[in-house]
Amino acid sequence: MKRIEPERRYGVHKIFGPTIQGEGGMTGTVCHFIRLSGCNMWDGRPETRADSYCPFCDTDFFDHAMMSSNQIMEHLCELGWTQWVTISGGEPALQLDPELVHALHAYGFKVAVETNGTRHLQAEVDYLTVSPKLPMSQTVVRQCDSLKLLWPHPNPAINPSAYDAIDAKERYLQPIETGDPIRDATNIQSAINYLYTTPGWKLSLQTHKMIGVE
Repeated sequence: MKRIEPERRYGVHKIFGPTIQGEGGMTGTVCHFIRLSGCNMWDGRPETRADSYCPFCDTDFFDHAMMSSNQIMEHLCELGWTQWVTISGGEPALQLDPELVHALHAYGFKVAVETNGTRHLQAEVDYLTVSPKLPMSQTVVRQCDSLKLLWPHPNPAINPSAYDAIDAKERYLQPIETGDPIRDATNIQSAINYLYTTPGWKLSLQTHKMIGVE
């Protein structure tokens, strides 16, 4: 008797769109987002944020529903078609597989992924952004479309020069937002000053917050 494999399900925190991608190399692009739950930098609980690898994370990815690729496609189709779907997290590499990417491609979507680079992706995507949260020695993804570093990172090992070995088509420095206008302005100015002296890097701001979209 042939064994019937159970349908793969993914922990999905949220599916939304259409919206405007606000960061990095795809800034200004209309897309839908699939935000997967789970991360290997932080477990998503407020009480553990300060001691995590990513204490400045501003993404809610803790709660989730288990959804099949067909259910995800149905939800996306209800939102209407866009050229791009961005898969983020949490850390999408914990769940992303060829089945989900193939399903998205079959519906005509292009797939962008935002990862911290600590795990190899199991599927080929159309646009890959790596935003390291650990030092280069723990970053295994070495080729991407966009490399995006948070600035100024509290870990001195996470700085632009440390990631010269990553083969990236574009490189972005993104000032950390703290919620304090004075500190935020200081971080932006610090990033600008660094860019003036460091060829090959560009400024990335969280423009989706400026224009009031998710």
